Amino acid sequence: MYKFVDCLVIIVCTKTNTIMEEQVELTPEEIKERKEKLLNYYQEQIEFLNTQLEYETLLTNVEEQRAKRIQMQAAIASFLSPESEEEVEDKPRTLKRN
Repeated sequence: MYKFVDCLVIIVCTKTNTIMEEQVELTPEEIKERKEKLLNYYQEQIEFLNTQLEYETLLTNVEEQRAKRIQMQAAIASFLSPESEEEVEDKPRTLKRN
């Protein structure tokens, strides 16, 4: 079992731009209240995190499909293009005359 004997409280004063630290001893009721607040916060965030996870997963799937499509287009283009320059009929080059 964990014991919370004391807690460090940090106070930031925006007017003087100073930071004050103070050791505060917590009562069991305060500890319980803080735990409940923390638990409630995490439970509220789970809904948003699940939605974000679903969004990121879908986005990843879309990007993977795009990459596969581009790869297939490149393979088809490579398949349809002549294999080497020797197969291309070479026309004799002539110079232009004025």
